[in-house]
Amino acid sequence: MKKVILNKDIFGYRAAIVENGLVEELFIEKIGEGQLNGVYFKGRVINVIPGIESAFIDINKEKNGFLHIENVKKFDSALKIGDQGVGIDKLVKTGEELIVQVLTDPSGNKGLRLTTNYTLPGKYLVLVPNSEKISISKKIEDSLERERLKNIIEEILPNGFGVIVRTEASEKTVFHFERELAYLLNCWKSIEEKFKKSKIGDILYIENNLCKNIARDIFGKAMDEIIINHEESYWEMINYINTFGDKNNLTKIKLVKGNEDIFEKYGINEVVEKSLKKLVPLQCGGYLVIETTEALTSVDVNTGRNLGNKDFEETIYTTNLEAAKEIPRQLRLRNIGGIIIIDFIDMKLEKNRESLVKELEINLKKDRVKNEIIHFTDLNLVEMTRKRVGTPLSAHFYEECPTCKGLGKIKSKEAQVEDIL
Repeated sequence: MKKVILNKDIFGYRAAIVENGLVEELFIEKIGEGQLNGVYFKGRVINVIPGIESAFIDINKEKNGFLHIENVKKFDSALKIGDQGVGIDKLVKTGEELIVQVLTDPSGNKGLRLTTNYTLPGKYLVLVPNSEKISISKKIEDSLERERLKNIIEEILPNGFGVIVRTEASEKTVFHFERELAYLLNCWKSIEEKFKKSKIGDILYIENNLCKNIARDIFGKAMDEIIINHEESYWEMINYINTFGDKNNLTKIKLVKGNEDIFEKYGINEVVEKSLKKLVPLQCGGYLVIETTEALTSVDVNTGRNLGNKDFEETIYTTNLEAAKEIPRQLRLRNIGGIIIIDFIDMKLEKNRESLVKELEINLKKDRVKNEIIHFTDLNLVEMTRKRVGTPLSAHFYEECPTCKGLGKIKSKEAQVEDIL
C-alpha cells in the first residue's frame, strides 16, 4: 500500500510518501522559506564572461544568478543552423533584460543557476515556450499509446510552443489535455505581461505550494491514499484534483480533523530525526556513514557487527547488497543532490561487483529525481550524480555553527594556548 501523509502546522507543510509501512520520501516547506527552483524572475545581464561561456544575472538577490551557455535558448537555435562556434557574448549582452527561470536553488557559496529554456509543469503536460518539440515520457512504452498522445498534442498545441507529455498522461483524453494546456498557456501569457511592467528582481511566476505540488506530481492512480490534517489544505487538494486530475481519486483523500500532528501519529517524526544523522544502521548489522561537504556527498559502507559466516566474501557481498537498497532511499529522504561517491566494501569476485551495480541501478530507478551512475572503479567506489531539486533535509533544521564555522571541530586547548603565546 502506498500513501501520502500531509501535515500542516504553524511552521508550514511536511509530507511523506509511505510504501508498505516504510517512509520513502520526505518533503518540507516552511512558511516564508519556499524553494526557488522553477521560479521565474525578471533579470538583467550585468557581466558576460566568454572564458567560461557564462553570464551573471542581477535578480536582486544577495548573489547574482549564473547563466551558462547550455542553458540559453538561443544557443539551441544557433546549433540547429550549424553555428557551432557561437559564444555566450553573441547570445546575451550586458544590460539586456531577460525572463529567467531558476534551475537549482543556491548551494554553499554558489548563487542560483538560471536558464532561458523555460518550462511550465502541469499534471499531464509540461509546456515548453519558444519550442516546437513534442516529447513523450519514456515510461510510456506502448507504441500505440505514444502515437495516440502525439497525435492529440499536435492537434491542440499552438505554434511557438513545445510539450513534454508526462507519464500520468497515459490513457487520458483530449479533454484533460485541452483544459491543462489552456491553463499553462495562460500562465505563460501572464509571465510575459508581468515582465513588461515589473522591475529587476521581481518574481514573475512562482509554482504551487507543497499541497498542490503533491496533487500535481505525486498523487495519481499508483497512490492508494492521502491523509491530510488541515481542512483548508484538504479542500485545496480536492479542488485541484477536481479541476485537473482524475475524479476517481477523490475518494482516496482523507481528512483527519482537529489539526492533529499526523507526522507524530504515524511515526514519521522519528524517521526525520534518523535522517538527520550521519550513521545509518543496516538490518544485517552493517552500517552507512553519510557525510556531505560543499563539493560532494560521501557514503561509506561498513560491515559493523555483520560477522556473517566463514565465507568473508559472502559477508561483504550481503552487506554491500543491503547498502545498495538503502542508499537510494537515504538520498531521497535527505534530498541529497550533486556528486555522490559510494565507498562499498572491497569485493574480489567480478560477478558480485556486477550484481551489486545492477541492484543499485534497480533501486535508483525508484527515484523521481534524475540520477546517473557514472563509474564503478577498481577500488569499489561508485561515482554517481543526482539532480539538485529544492532544499536538502538538513538545511531545514541546521545552520552553520558560529564557533567552528561548519568545520565540525574546534581548536584543541594546546593550540589555543600556542595562539595566545
